[in-house]
Amino acid sequence: MEASKVRRFVNWAVDIGCVLFLFLALLRILPVGLIKTEYYRFAVFGVMFMYYAIAEIAFKRTIGKLLTGTHLVTQDDTDPTSGQLFIRTICRFLPLEPISLLFSRRKMAWHDKFSSTKVIYLD
Repeated sequence: MEASKVRRFVNWAVDIGCVLFLFLALLRILPVGLIKTEYYRFAVFGVMFMYYAIAEIAFKRTIGKLLTGTHLVTQDDTDPTSGQLFIRTICRFLPLEPISLLFSRRKMAWHDKFSSTKVIYLD
């Protein structure tokens, strides 16, 4: 069964929290001034890309999905390929992508649609 929009929102909120935590940890371990404040946005994007790419390619789920009992599969309920996961990760950087789920009737965000994947709830 496909995960609900509320469950998907919780996934997103937890994952964004993890990305911010990792970014702040990165700032703590790097020498002071190595990343100028005007480049923080790019550093956050880099951390976000690595977080989603590593989590979804290695485990087919992020920490948010793990906590909400959801899992990533293709439209025909098989494991996604690395190519699909790469497309999924790249699509997360599209403008307005985070709110694309709100306007979808099928509980699919753009990163799901363009990568031919879906998030299911594991009972």
